[in-house]
Amino acid sequence: MAFVTDYVTLPGLVAASNLASSQYLVGKLASTAGKVAAAGTLNSTTNPGAFVGVIMNKPAADEEVEFAIDGIVKAIAATSTIAVGDRVYSNSTGRLTDAGTTDNGFFLGRALEAATAAGDIITIKLAGNGGGRY
Repeated sequence: MAFVTDYVTLPGLVAASNLASSQYLVGKLASTAGKVAAAGTLNSTTNPGAFVGVIMNKPAADEEVEFAIDGIVKAIAATSTIAVGDRVYSNSTGRLTDAGTTDNGFFLGRALEAATAAGDIITIKLAGNGGGRY
């Protein structure tokens, strides 16, 4: 069962659009200062300065976002292949992948639980690096 402990957030951020269905998905700092957007595709052409974390609440547009950047959090898996200890990344829908061919190259952290099916909510330890490449 997924669990959460203390985690670090960036204070004062608001949703760039309606993120009410984005709880436990990967997000990124938007191009507009002080806003968070859905992660979308993060790949070799993405600005390496893109900063990613996990959206912990269900904010509507312009509401405060609880944007976790470090600590132990819940996140939604895109695949059943994530094992305990795997490095986790985000796919284009903001769900977690392991180090397979569908990752977007922005390392988020390590899985503390295995995913048994796509859509599982699992516990991960965020690396606290804002999603550094590989």
